[in-house]
Amino acid sequence: MVLIKGKLNDLIETHVVAAKFQAGLNLLKETDFSPYSAGRHELDENLFFFLNEYETKNAEECFWEAHQKYLDVHYILEGKEAIAVDHIDNQKVKEEYDEVKDAIFFEGNVDSTVTMTPGDVMICFPEDSHMTGIIAGEKQKVRKVVLKVKL
Repeated sequence: MVLIKGKLNDLIETHVVAAKFQAGLNLLKETDFSPYSAGRHELDENLFFFLNEYETKNAEECFWEAHQKYLDVHYILEGKEAIAVDHIDNQKVKEEYDEVKDAIFFEGNVDSTVTMTPGDVMICFPEDSHMTGIIAGEKQKVRKVVLKVKL
């Protein structure tokens, strides 16, 4: 199943990143991430990834964020988590955009989540506020790649 949901005007603008996005998906498919340690791994000037390892928590312990310079491609290697998603227009800015972190932090209700299991991919565009690491069923360890694709 492939699901892309968003505001029409936002989705119309995404066609310019199609080739970069496809290259990122191919990289996820062709890479063995087992030898990588947790942390940031540089690939080139337009592409890097974080290998994240954490235990899921209650939504109240997690945070909303969105990015402006990079797409987030979440790829689950091990475990199961819920990721809350919303449009940034539906949320209140908690911390203004930080260019170094490429992040804006938000406050808002969790109205929609997607359960992610090994092999699942979720793409978060700049208008997508997302909250990761939420318990899906029971608390568990998650190992995942967050590929950052420069816009």
